[in-house]
Order: sequence, then C-alpha cells, then structure tokens
Amino acid sequence: MVSGPTAMILAAGRGSRMGTLGQTHPKALLPVGGKPLIQHHIEKLRDSGFTRIVVNVSHLGDQIKSYIRNMANWGLEIYISEETTPLETAGGIANAMSLIRSDIFPVINADIFSELPFHDVREAMNTLKQSPSTSGYLFLVNNPTHHPVGDFCLNKGVVKLGTADTFTFSGIGIYRAELFHDISLNTPTPLAPILKREVKSNRLLGHHFNGLWSDVGTPDRLEQANQLTT
Repeated sequence: MVSGPTAMILAAGRGSRMGTLGQTHPKALLPVGGKPLIQHHIEKLRDSGFTRIVVNVSHLGDQIKSYIRNMANWGLEIYISEETTPLETAGGIANAMSLIRSDIFPVINADIFSELPFHDVREAMNTLKQSPSTSGYLFLVNNPTHHPVGDFCLNKGVVKLGTADTFTFSGIGIYRAELFHDISLNTPTPLAPILKREVKSNRLLGHHFNGLWSDVGTPDRLEQANQLTT
C-alpha cells in the first residue's frame, strides 16, 4: 500500500456532559446515522486518500481499541495513542507526535458530525504547504444555539479575533507540527490558548463551512444529530 497522508482523531474525551450514557459509552462510539461517530470520520478520511490515522484514547479506551481492531481489513494503518491521564487537546496531540510523523496534518474531534467533504481538508493542507508563514488552517461553522458568541472571525481567509460576524471552530483543523514541539510529554495542555496566540500573529488561515455540522456533546444534541441524518 502506498503511504498517504496522516490524520489524527481526538477520541480521549470523558463525555461528562453525556450523563449516564457517557459513563458506559465513549463519545467516539455514539451512533449517528446508524454508525459510530468515529466510523464516519475514518471512512471519510480513507475515501479522501488518507492511509494513516492516529487515534488518542483514554476514557473507556478499550472499547475504542476493540472497535478499531475490527477495522483491520479496511486497508488503513490505524495507530493508538493511549493517555493514562487526561491531557486536553494540545497535550494529546503532542503525545501522539511520534506516531503522526508529519509536518502538516489534520486533527478531527471524534464527537462531531459534519458533512464537510474531507477532500476540502486535503486542499487546505496544500494551501498550508504553500503558505510557509502560516501555522494552521481552521474550518469554522455557523454558531450553534449553545455557543452563540462564536470563537473567531474571518477576514479574506485569515482567522481573526472579534465580537461581530463570528463563527465557531468546527473541531476540524490542520496544524504544523511546530505548534506542539514545546509541550512536554504527558502534560495537560489546552489548544485554545495556542490558537489565539497564532491568530494574534495572523498565522491561522480559515474557511467557513456552511453545511451540516453538529457538536454531539449532550444527549439532546445526539438526538438532534440523528434526526438530521434521517
């Protein structure tokens, strides 16, 4: 098999907002449209030419590892980055860098459902490669009702901070490895401060995706996501 690009899926979240469901099921395995969330991501990555996928796990990680083992015949190299303690997003990425082994790579939250074509992710990777002064590329979406203030603005394809005409970070981003080089192994580190630092330096590119997207973080939003796919 010819080796293609590598992607990372973040699947180590505890699912505390899921209540009792989150105590027995990792968010990555919650079903939307008849299949687990993580399967949607893996299938889209495979169909877009990705051949290596790194998945970080922690809470109920054995369930995710067992599910991935059943995907052995998919023609993909899937690696597991285990976290014995919660490392938050940037800490989890930093811990997985020895498996990612790429200078530019996409990272996808497992607990989202989106119709964003992952061919757009490949195109964004190429855009980042051609822009050496930039450090990342974020896909932004319309602000959901549970996050009306949004996260960032866009100005001619560059991500900005602001309070007007904001969008929400989709949980799909592409990053240069240099963003995580200074994070020590097994050190809990959030991603948001790193992104805001890069935004202030005008180093993050972005795109507004106006299609179907859902943050499947609560039982109500899981139900809504399933209604959207019927």
